[in-house]
Amino acid sequence: MDCLACGTTSSPASREHVFSKWLLTEFGPDISMALFRLLDDGAHEQRRAEIKLDSFKLKRICECCNNGWMSELEESAKPLILGVIRGVLELGSLSEDERRILARWAGKTAIIESHSVGAECPVSGEYLKRIRTNADGIPGRFAVVACRTEMRAFGHMQIGVIRDLIGGAKASGNIIMIALPKLVFACGFPMLETPYQCRCVKSLYTPLWPPPAAWYPMNQTPMPSGPDDLETLAAMAERIELFHFVK
Repeated sequence: MDCLACGTTSSPASREHVFSKWLLTEFGPDISMALFRLLDDGAHEQRRAEIKLDSFKLKRICECCNNGWMSELEESAKPLILGVIRGVLELGSLSEDERRILARWAGKTAIIESHSVGAECPVSGEYLKRIRTNADGIPGRFAVVACRTEMRAFGHMQIGVIRDLIGGAKASGNIIMIALPKLVFACGFPMLETPYQCRCVKSLYTPLWPPPAAWYPMNQTPMPSGPDDLETLAAMAERIELFHFVK
């Protein structure tokens, strides 16, 4: 098969859960999630009927990857994610290694989500291959921030952003939001090969990858008060960007 994570392999295909079984055990196997996309005018539409998370799987991952490095990554990320959700760990107090583990988990999950929902421009599998081969090093050329929220649902949102800026620069990338109960990850995957800066609203987000010192502040209006979960995700997606320098 042609595995999204390792390429051509003799290992048979598996059905990789987008959200692993330990998360379903924590919050219930019958929990469902609605899938939306953001339209050009800022409105949103439901892509398809709600899907039970136990059935939310991708058949483009081989058994070797599913039961090997991906399983190991889930085991490493599990106590960190549950610790933050339960309020016994603070994102800002995590070590550099712990932040990298969460960034690898969020990047892996975002890529698999992107392909599972049938996104119009799914994130390249090359990012997943880099995550696989760099377990203890640089996760890859992407960015991840996180924040604790009061949201109590699972959610996914992918937004493709390309906009011209003054001086020839561009803000460009696929922004994928992963919502867990009380914890949201925002992942940015650049669309261009040019150098870029990672920017976010630092009063909202804790940078996970690259390290916090590499992030620049982003000016934005305050988060709107009292929106529903979908509007919250959309507003949060506007508060991270990859700022490209284009000559």
